[in-house]
Amino acid sequence: MRLPALLLLLPCLAAAQTQNIVRPLVGSRGVTLPPDSTAIVDEATALSLNPGSLRFVDDPQVFFIHERNRLQDQVGNGLFAGTSMLGVVGLGFGLEWLNNRTEPDYRRTSFGFSLGTDTLALGATYHAFGSADESIEKLSTWDIGLSARPWREFSYSVVARDINQPEQGEYKLTRSFDVGVGLRPFGERYTLGVDYQFRSGGLDEGRFSYALKAEVLPGLRVGAGMSHGLREGEALAFQLGLTLDTSHFGVTYAPGGTNDGLDHVLAVRLSSSTYRSVVSSGVVTMVDLNDRLSGGVSPALALFGASGPDPYLRLMRFLDLASRDPQLRGVVLKMEGLGGADWGRAEELRQAVLRLRASGKKVMAVLLSCDDRCYLVASAADQIYTVPASSLIINGLSASVTTFGGTMEKLGVSWDVARVGQYKTAPEQLTLQQMSEAQREQVSAYLDTEVAWYEEAVTRGRRLPAGRLREVWATGIIPAAKAQQLGLVDGLLPLQSDLEQKVREMAPTATYSPTYSPRAERETRWARRRRIAIVPVLGSIAGGKSREDPFGGARIAGAETVVLALQRAQEDPSVVAIVLRVDSGGGDVLASDLMYRAVLEARKHKPVIASMGDVAASGGYYVSMGANEIFANPTTITGSIGVFYLKPALQGLLGDKLGINREKISRSPLADMFDPWRTWTPEEQTAVQAWVDATYDDFITYVSQERKLDKAQVDAVARGRVWSGKDAHARRLVDKLGGLMDAVDAARTRAKVDPGEEIDLEVYGEPRGLFSSLGGEPSVMARLLPEAQPALLPGMQALVKETGLSATWVEPGLKAAMPFTLTIE
Repeated sequence: MRLPALLLLLPCLAAAQTQNIVRPLVGSRGVTLPPDSTAIVDEATALSLNPGSLRFVDDPQVFFIHERNRLQDQVGNGLFAGTSMLGVVGLGFGLEWLNNRTEPDYRRTSFGFSLGTDTLALGATYHAFGSADESIEKLSTWDIGLSARPWREFSYSVVARDINQPEQGEYKLTRSFDVGVGLRPFGERYTLGVDYQFRSGGLDEGRFSYALKAEVLPGLRVGAGMSHGLREGEALAFQLGLTLDTSHFGVTYAPGGTNDGLDHVLAVRLSSSTYRSVVSSGVVTMVDLNDRLSGGVSPALALFGASGPDPYLRLMRFLDLASRDPQLRGVVLKMEGLGGADWGRAEELRQAVLRLRASGKKVMAVLLSCDDRCYLVASAADQIYTVPASSLIINGLSASVTTFGGTMEKLGVSWDVARVGQYKTAPEQLTLQQMSEAQREQVSAYLDTEVAWYEEAVTRGRRLPAGRLREVWATGIIPAAKAQQLGLVDGLLPLQSDLEQKVREMAPTATYSPTYSPRAERETRWARRRRIAIVPVLGSIAGGKSREDPFGGARIAGAETVVLALQRAQEDPSVVAIVLRVDSGGGDVLASDLMYRAVLEARKHKPVIASMGDVAASGGYYVSMGANEIFANPTTITGSIGVFYLKPALQGLLGDKLGINREKISRSPLADMFDPWRTWTPEEQTAVQAWVDATYDDFITYVSQERKLDKAQVDAVARGRVWSGKDAHARRLVDKLGGLMDAVDAARTRAKVDPGEEIDLEVYGEPRGLFSSLGGEPSVMARLLPEAQPALLPGMQALVKETGLSATWVEPGLKAAMPFTLTIE
């Protein structure tokens, strides 16, 4: 006989795997599976159904299948394993045994491979047969499959089986084809697969099969399958399935059959990926803010221009996903300072905590040590606890500006300055011995706004009596017990067991998960989520690539990296809008202008929303103003619209004090105008001032155009004046008060994204490829070594930051930078 009964009848009478039900056309398909389809399968059993779909298997998983066919007295057992790697490769292995009463027993060993993206994958499976029957022992065959998921609601597949049509003795497997489509008209909970199977040369003699899968409750899934031929009298096959899932274990029972008898299938799953569980009661997790805000790259890598992902943006993405995760019941915020976060970011973190609470999560803050910024964030939690030995240094705000005029005088160094406006006082850090009145006016105004906002937010959040916070400031260092008496905290936690008890009270039915991650559950969505690109401009603005200085004092936002990130975002079809995240006091004018024009170009294609962090001033404002809309926190330092040029004259130090002699011969009157040896001549001063004036005029002209303000009105609020975000909003320099997630919401609205659609947040401009630095992105080498602390200790880092020694505006070139290094503490 050309096709033995065991190869012919098994798929005919197995009433579970609908694409194999009653299929005398295609040869053996191995053990019968629960209801599924080539277009919708996304588990390890894809090895048998459609090898292209192995790419869509998440982390490693194993399935054991047991089948008993009552009519033929056949027993089948199968073991399937699958996983995906590197985001592009799927691998599978299978071993199946089929025992038959009247036909030879045989086994099938399968190896599968798939390659593709989240939306399109191609794969192949090699099957080798083994049996006591020598002819079956020599059989081997190949399947190939294509799986495509271009849209969330639609998928399709094409599978060719037994493409080599193996033949040994009386046995032959005929080439066959399977074309399938998948539909999800009501989201991921309901999936319909429709397949048409036919053999080579028999297109009109095939069979239709249908598979319906539904998740009726979390962890409870039902399935149904049916198959029928096109000819009169062909048997109708059916199957029902019920699946119970826990996070890493699941079991399915699927009976079915034809008019002639029943077939029973039992499937057991073990997986490292997490499924929605029928017994899930939610989780509580701990977020260590100090740990999550730390980061950076090895000082050795920093010397070579490497840069790592920004830990603050990672934290904000985590909190956003957490707020939308129905499995999360509560969050314990462990707080021991806010490294790397100034007042603008602290306000955003406070808003993120409020978002968690608004989404139904309980939030408890545990303070180990705390200053005013830390307490601002904690005040948004449902409850605040501390330990008896905690240090609560809640002593109010002060502002400081460091000047080096006296130092320069002692060194014999003088500075040539060209600037516009009395408030563009950046050079005064190097030329004066104390703050000018213009500096003092700006700092005092900003500090008043900051204090008022902080006091109002904490008083409202903690429901404190009016004036209570100022009473606390007068004390300065608050003992933990006194903090409880004053209403700053809700209680003390002397023992670890006390914390555990509070967590149980916060979410009685939830389990504690220290390794919790949002979206930890297996991804079942088809196609890629659309995304909002976050393009960071972090640190001093300069040319070249983004990088970190090796001393940990500053990040540098490179124009090359930012421009490339904006181009990638505008060209990526999955990106619906761009959020320009600016946390920069400015820097090089040319680099700022290149970024600004890249923003304008991106805005032609997609909405661009600017989100200002701690500071977005001068060049940081320059970059932001090209966006469709600008968001600033009330405490953001912004404005400082102006430019300057600063040049040292080192003759007093090098010549007069160190005895170094230097002579130059020139052939034009202004050839030496940038010479760092001597001071400017009147003619040189006039020339540079004209250059600065023209650049300032361009700056305020662009602001006038983008903000739709009269140029004279812009000039009145410019001239280097620094504003808080709240004051800048009142002067129409920004559109709305809000943080990063408010900017994301605005981007969704401008992109006309449905409120119910899930959108991914993707940071563009972070390390992506091994040689990415060649194209303007930070090198992925930053990720190959463990995160390391910078070369300087935290105290020294603070000194470097405070003195401004790491600022790029002391380098040669025309600058749009903040007028001073301002420290609020």
